Amino acid sequence: MSDRQFEALSRDVDEAVRRRARLVQDVLSLGPARAARAHGVTRQTASKWAQRYRTGGAAQLSRPAHRRRTTEELRHAVLTAPLWMPTTKWSSRSIADALGVSQSFVARAWEAMRSGTAVSEDLTAATAGRRPEVLGLLVTAEHAVLALQLLRPPGREDPAPPPRVDPAVHRSLRTVLASDLVRREVPATPTTGTEPFWDEVVNAADPDATLMTLESQAAPVPAEVPVRGVCRDVDEWLSLFPVLVGWGPLLSPAPALQLEGELRSWAREPRRAFTWVRPATGAARSPGSAARPPMRHLGPERVLADEIVAAIRQGIAEGRIAGGDRVTERSLAGRLRTSRAQVRTAMRLLERDGLLTITTGHAAVVPVVTTNDVVETYAARRALGALVMRAAVRWSPQERQSVGESLDALERCAATGDVHRTGEADIAFQNALAEASGLVRIAPMLEVLADHLRMFIAVMGLDYAYPIDAILRDDRAIFEAIDSGDGEAAAERWRVKIDDAATYMLGQLAAARARPSGST
Repeated sequence: MSDRQFEALSRDVDEAVRRRARLVQDVLSLGPARAARAHGVTRQTASKWAQRYRTGGAAQLSRPAHRRRTTEELRHAVLTAPLWMPTTKWSSRSIADALGVSQSFVARAWEAMRSGTAVSEDLTAATAGRRPEVLGLLVTAEHAVLALQLLRPPGREDPAPPPRVDPAVHRSLRTVLASDLVRREVPATPTTGTEPFWDEVVNAADPDATLMTLESQAAPVPAEVPVRGVCRDVDEWLSLFPVLVGWGPLLSPAPALQLEGELRSWAREPRRAFTWVRPATGAARSPGSAARPPMRHLGPERVLADEIVAAIRQGIAEGRIAGGDRVTERSLAGRLRTSRAQVRTAMRLLERDGLLTITTGHAAVVPVVTTNDVVETYAARRALGALVMRAAVRWSPQERQSVGESLDALERCAATGDVHRTGEADIAFQNALAEASGLVRIAPMLEVLADHLRMFIAVMGLDYAYPIDAILRDDRAIFEAIDSGDGEAAAERWRVKIDDAATYMLGQLAAARARPSGST
């Protein structure tokens, strides 16, 4: 099947057709066994659709010829387009072209996103005089819930009109609302399964803020949420769009792009509930302090690059990819439902970061971890982190609060005993410290090096279990040293932390090499 045929089928209005196209594409590039595992189907199913394509061509993957697309199917495809279009820079024209409909049809489908309803009027009244901000998003089989906080603008009884919202944030908000239209593909989620999400939302809220939710259907929410907007149907949920836009910048572009990227990735295979909580950014500043740029530019190319890394790590975890394997532009474009040109651009970013090596044949090689890789990466983190620790003693009260919240989140993860979540929370704590240091060039370097460590762990196939108590001990000591103004003590505690982690990683690498091939 040509790339053009694959692209056409991957944008088909029929979700079943899109899934078949992706399945066959993976069968042709990975083989039926790996493709079946990746898509959660049997090998017989994977082979069946591949054989139908080989014998009858692309038409065998499409809907029966006698069945025409219904108006409701086309409307659904328009409304969910932000989740499946090849690029985040979609427009009404590009959606119309992809579906073979007119732009006026797209406009009519979006009509529900322009008309006011009773719930939108109630929300406008409930938020009068307060500034809403998005805290998180939860999508389960039963409902979609957008969690917000309401802040009172300082020093003003009559708040100024909200500033113009970035167009990229507009598109992200449409993507958020579209998530409710695919939630029926998510397995049922027990109420207890959403408790960690709400814990993070409550923790992320400003102490003086009022919590609020927007719900596509009535959902169980904590007692800390006094303001709720519950929609009766999908049209009321979609009608929230002009309300959200009218509230002004609910999210800055960087977290909006992150949320959109994670939603698009989830929507390809929504096999679990979706949760996202706005990362702590330390954006609140003391009066007169200069705002800093985000730690790492999260443009569309970087978001896609992060999705590629996540896809490779998942492939490694599932046994479909190993260190030294080639990963083609074609297979990644099919898996991530984007164009090969966009994948090529993102892969160049990853090559620049040292996470992949581009080869001939429009492919890249997954790195094979060596002792030198580990030593070099930890040496760089050791040196750069020490600079961060010394500079962080100048943090503002707001920046100290942001770092403290990251440490609190780490302790909550540690209490669960989940090694993976605690490790990710440890990295989030380190990133918060880097941003609080004010060293705007070093912070993104540390984030890239953290990606290297994640890739090392995936490629080595480790049951990585660095002691949780050691993580807590070191991070508490670092925080206390910085809080007391002793940058040298914090830098020394950092060096000890990194040296211990490097020793552990090298030991795991040696054990992995000594392990017989094929053993687990």
